[in-house]
Amino acid sequence: MLLIHPVLQLLATLAALYALWLGWSRFRSLHLGAAVRFQRPRHILAGKAALILLLLGLASGLVTVRLAMGGWLVSETHGPVGLACLPLILLGLASGLYLQRRPAPRRLLPLAHGLNNLVLLGLALWQAFTGLGWLRGVTGW
Repeated sequence: MLLIHPVLQLLATLAALYALWLGWSRFRSLHLGAAVRFQRPRHILAGKAALILLLLGLASGLVTVRLAMGGWLVSETHGPVGLACLPLILLGLASGLYLQRRPAPRRLLPLAHGLNNLVLLGLALWQAFTGLGWLRGVTGW
């Protein structure tokens, strides 16, 4: 049970890194004038997978801490930072769905979407660092 949360978060982070790599071509095209191909369907799939897995990982983290430790947000900064990711996840999903369902030439919304998700990815990587430390302390790895 204890490993469900880190496995979900690992999968989410890998999907997010892939979505970032795909989205980088969109950024280069819109803002740097590069003539590159944007693999929109793959970007959408990877981004949705990453954000949904992050949501599931956040929920599993809360449940795991509740069951294993008998409390909420008792894992020092890891829990509160994870919970602070929730609005960024929801904003990433909402802006991504809007961009998917209403395609049009845009510059600012894709940039805001990308920046939001880049900050979220940075927090996810920080969470991996703090989570590994916490997991080592709990499991003795």
